[in-house]
Amino acid sequence: MFKPFDFLNARSLVSKAASFSVFCLSFLPPTVLAEDNPAIPSYEQLAAQAEFRQAEISPDGTYLAVDVVHEGRRALAVLKTENLEVIKVSGFYDAEVGRFGWINSDRLVLTIVRKRYGREAPGSFGEIYAVNADGSAPKYLYGINADEPAIAYGDVLGKIDDRHILIQSYPYGVKDGIPEALKINIYSGRISREARSRLRGASFVHDENMAARFVQGVDDDNQQVFSYRPRGSRDWQDLQMPFGDRAQVLGFEPDSDVLRVIGSHTGDKRIKGLYRFDPNSGKVEQVYAAPDTDVEWAYTDDEEEVYGVQINRHYREFVPLNRDHPLTKIKLALQSNFPSHNLSLVSKTDDNQQFVISLSAPDDPPSFYLFNVGTGSLRFLMHVYPEVEGTLLAQTDGISFPARDGQIIHGYITTPPLGEAPFPLIVMPHGGPHARDGWGYDYYVQSLATRGYAVLQVNFRGSTGFGDAFMEAGYGEWGRVTQQDIVDGTRWAIADGVADPARIGIYGASFGGYSAFQAPLVAPGLFRAAIGYVGVYDLDLLYNSGDITRTRWGDAYLDTTLPSDPKEREAQSPARRADELNLPLFIVHGKDDFRAAFEHAEVMRDALDEAGKSYEWLVKDGEEHGFYTPENTVELFERVEQFFAQHLGATVAEDWPLE
Repeated sequence: MFKPFDFLNARSLVSKAASFSVFCLSFLPPTVLAEDNPAIPSYEQLAAQAEFRQAEISPDGTYLAVDVVHEGRRALAVLKTENLEVIKVSGFYDAEVGRFGWINSDRLVLTIVRKRYGREAPGSFGEIYAVNADGSAPKYLYGINADEPAIAYGDVLGKIDDRHILIQSYPYGVKDGIPEALKINIYSGRISREARSRLRGASFVHDENMAARFVQGVDDDNQQVFSYRPRGSRDWQDLQMPFGDRAQVLGFEPDSDVLRVIGSHTGDKRIKGLYRFDPNSGKVEQVYAAPDTDVEWAYTDDEEEVYGVQINRHYREFVPLNRDHPLTKIKLALQSNFPSHNLSLVSKTDDNQQFVISLSAPDDPPSFYLFNVGTGSLRFLMHVYPEVEGTLLAQTDGISFPARDGQIIHGYITTPPLGEAPFPLIVMPHGGPHARDGWGYDYYVQSLATRGYAVLQVNFRGSTGFGDAFMEAGYGEWGRVTQQDIVDGTRWAIADGVADPARIGIYGASFGGYSAFQAPLVAPGLFRAAIGYVGVYDLDLLYNSGDITRTRWGDAYLDTTLPSDPKEREAQSPARRADELNLPLFIVHGKDDFRAAFEHAEVMRDALDEAGKSYEWLVKDGEEHGFYTPENTVELFERVEQFFAQHLGATVAEDWPLE
């Protein structure tokens, strides 16, 4: 059972708070105060876990809540906003603080995460907890340790009022069980059921009054299903939506049944835009859509008015929909002063006068600042990765190139901070595959670029963000068209003069690990060495291993996205073609991988052994889908550098300063 406690000795956090710089930037861009000749970061610095991940200002601006690593566990710290004086540090003896947020100006609600037996990374079991800013009145609200114990997973949906939150709950041990929407008193823990869905494994969407009136889920055939309750009714109605696959309902227009939806509605590319949809009349109204890039999110104020959307072709772009809105003016003013950074409004006071913002870039890890509207000034709060601050990092640029059939493909190129092109190149395909790479700080990319390698990331066909048609073009083509886009991107880097054609490697995780071994089969001789990290190597194995098969729609998803012909699945499986892999190979995996089960590494190893191929091997107990501990990550970085240095003839130049 969890035992909440208060750290009586908070010296480590006090020393950090005392070192926080407090200054006004008055819209001057942030700079790293470093030596004239900064050093490249060590692997220990790059692998260090985030010291601070969240920063939430209280509704009245009195307090700032942050998470901090204390004695090896993540705890909750509350500071006075005025002077960053530590008020209280609270945590758990055998668990850690997860996500958190203010419900009123004195009380926070947080989730609890803890390690699972034999595994390195902590995970959420759906437990919800509340505590006052000064550490008083702690209360388990939901989960096995609550006054009303629940064998279920709770997920906070939002604040109802200053004393209540709305959560959705899923029963444990039931495959995609029926979710419930629950109202919980954050002081007493009293629970009342607000709604029960008719759809299994679905998620609730609430209106501006925090009434759960919409659910969206996936059926056994991997098709989206929807149900809603008209305003004032408690009866659920099934709903057909006139949008493409994976439409996302964000909420309701105030005082109406009209839904806000991000989805694709028209055009050959079926680009996702923001729409209003009336479920009663079937009327669809487009609010905003870009020509070739999906809308990722809509920004709303406290009254649920939409004032802007975000798109992301190469870089995050805020598109204002109401230029007179005060939040639009604030966001545009801040962004105009930091055009080379990702900028996020993380949290704010109720009067919209103080904002915690996050600034980051590929060569500038995230940092939190406090923006005061009245004075127009920024105050530095904390670096998320303080170990890396002041070191020499690499820049990343967005790129576009035509694939062999003329399709325009987008991606990113990161070039070393020192040296001159052409560089040895590491191609780093993203996971998913139905996901995408973005522009921002990535310590895996930096671990290579700061050692003298250019790094290429390609948003190949099958990636999200560029329309449903672009994503679906990767269905059944994991090992063909998708890999051809990666190959074409590599050849673009050679033709552009960035990459040395004699020194090209490929290294990816998850689907990227699959690509690392499949792309050399598509383009023999192009890649001189390959590293598969927590990769998938036999497509048929996905049907009976890993967590995809644990969902009731898992087989239908695989039937949609994988080749239907067994012979084609074999042709697109590196483990079935090990005898054709004529380059140095390195297999890296976690024994407790829940997604790409460890069996994939074993099958690939056995196939290489049978084919008489040599390879390197790095496997870690307790690690899952990507290494969690800094020690294992450092070892990975060191082994990767040694492997590529051996086979590509590249390493850090002797005159590069190393931290």
